[in-house]
Amino acid sequence: MSNFQLLTIDGDPIFRLGLRVAIEQYPDLEVVAEVSRGTEALPVLEARSLESVAAKKPADLVILAVEALNLRSGQTEALAFCRELKSLYPNLPLLLLGGPLTPELLAEVQATGANGYCPKGRDISLTIEAIRTVASGRTYWATDAAANSEIELNAAVVQTVENSAAIADKNADDRTIDTPVHKKMLAYFCLSGLREIDATLAVVQADLQDIRAAYPTDLPSILDGVVLSGRRRELLAARWIVSQLLFEGKGEKAEGRRQRAEGRGEKEEIRSENLLNNSQSQLANSQVSAASLVVATNWQGSLFDSVAAKLQFELVNLTGLPLEIDILRSPKKRELMSSILRKLKDLLEELRFSQVQQTQLSQKMPAILRDLWEATIIDFFGRYYTLQTGETRVFDGSQTSLKLAESQGGSAADILAGSGVEVVPMLLADADVVAAQILDKIPMTVDFFAHLLFEIPLTVDNISCVSGSPEAMQRAEALLENLAIQVASGVVQPLLNNLANIEEIKQIFYDGKLISTREIERFRNDLSWRYSWDRYFVAPKAIFESRFWLFVLGDSGIKKISIYSPRNQELAQLSGWQLALTLLLETRDAIAPRVRAVISLLGAGVVYVLTQVIGRGIGLIGRGIIQGIGNSLQDSKFGKNG
Repeated sequence: MSNFQLLTIDGDPIFRLGLRVAIEQYPDLEVVAEVSRGTEALPVLEARSLESVAAKKPADLVILAVEALNLRSGQTEALAFCRELKSLYPNLPLLLLGGPLTPELLAEVQATGANGYCPKGRDISLTIEAIRTVASGRTYWATDAAANSEIELNAAVVQTVENSAAIADKNADDRTIDTPVHKKMLAYFCLSGLREIDATLAVVQADLQDIRAAYPTDLPSILDGVVLSGRRRELLAARWIVSQLLFEGKGEKAEGRRQRAEGRGEKEEIRSENLLNNSQSQLANSQVSAASLVVATNWQGSLFDSVAAKLQFELVNLTGLPLEIDILRSPKKRELMSSILRKLKDLLEELRFSQVQQTQLSQKMPAILRDLWEATIIDFFGRYYTLQTGETRVFDGSQTSLKLAESQGGSAADILAGSGVEVVPMLLADADVVAAQILDKIPMTVDFFAHLLFEIPLTVDNISCVSGSPEAMQRAEALLENLAIQVASGVVQPLLNNLANIEEIKQIFYDGKLISTREIERFRNDLSWRYSWDRYFVAPKAIFESRFWLFVLGDSGIKKISIYSPRNQELAQLSGWQLALTLLLETRDAIAPRVRAVISLLGAGVVYVLTQVIGRGIGLIGRGIIQGIGNSLQDSKFGKNG
């Protein structure tokens, strides 16, 4: 690969340092000179031309960085330098790094002879791509989604700034603002801080991409990725805060100008300052939004990293319902779930390569889930994993032996005689059963894959949430965890159906509390009862209540949550007992309030009778008895005295 020699021009030394450090990470790029102004670059280029007379150009690329290109007087000097540079060195490529451009400004830049333009707030990998493209003799004009959205967002804003600036320049002689020294220092440090944050953010982003490209499976690498993701978010938050401080200072300066204008009665200048202040605020917000858009492109990596980090905690089942993976040891659970995440990433890449359309997902989803299940089985057990079933092995009865024989094309007698059994083909033979009981019942798989492949917004509580937003990330994480847990259960189910009591399987995979034959059979019976209960009671009730039950990963284990989702089509397709159950629920909902009202009324009547009628009657009787006893005592007393 060719080595490109670069000359950078920027008035901020911290940004030049950060750019040079970022470029030094790539062996094919070299910064041979740095200057702060364009006028300083011309002598450097002349000296390099004299040193190498045979060279057609003194460098492979000149990078000119500007804060914000517009047609104000401060930036026409930069455009004039571009024209002068191209007139002196027509074969020397020129790349501009700057803020947002309107189509008119972009045309102005192209008219100067510049070979490319790249926004400053982009990911460093995209900036390096622009540098290599222009240095190799081609042109580069940012056309990615983030840059286009930023250009469209700021086109009107930049125009407003130009108009406001023209008004300000027109009245510059009438009012002079003396900015305090501490304000100037604040602005300087804010700008320098933004450059330093951008440089650090570029390094962190590069390290994070390297970790994700390696597909780490060990705990230290996964934790490093989580820490880098957190650091990236902190840098973005810091960048936003510094931007707010910078433009707050400018807002105070504009406030002082407004006060002077009010004193002089210059209402037109007040309106112009309002426009300028609002435009600057919008520019600051748009720059932060652009940085957020760059980060949002990696939301899928953050999604998988978050789920992978949760796998390092305990995977205890806290739902109160038996799951097939409960029989596995904790390390085997993590290994199985990690395998599912890896195979899901591979499957997504294959779907993108195959250019599957969004309208085809619903039809292809059963095959996609089955492919994920099969790939996980092969990866988890090993394609050629073979059981040596000698006479000393303990089998799961004659039924399992017959299943083994049928799957291997032999006889039960041959297996009991000691021939080997390949595990994977036997497990894959139960694909139809697993699909009917588990895979085809995983909720919202089409929406989840459409979100991952085409970034279709997820609907959360009837609200559309774009990819990368906190709500969409939370819902996507729950769907991914549920998918991984359900596929893991589908992997273990044929193992329990065919090889539940094989001693070698127990020693390698099973938890110590579930190795006896009695415990295994009890566990299998619990699973059978759970599937029957779900089919006849839980599933129709969930359809009637318009919700799905998901298994998710928490800090302390596997939990069960419910999410809202319209299920009217499924409700219309219910029949038999499931339909009868929904009718019973509807009848209960209709009758229960009335029954409760009647019972409440009867209860109130009973209370009234007991307290007001019977209670008062008993009170009167008691009172009469007491009075009678009192009268008798008095009569007896008077009789003795007489």
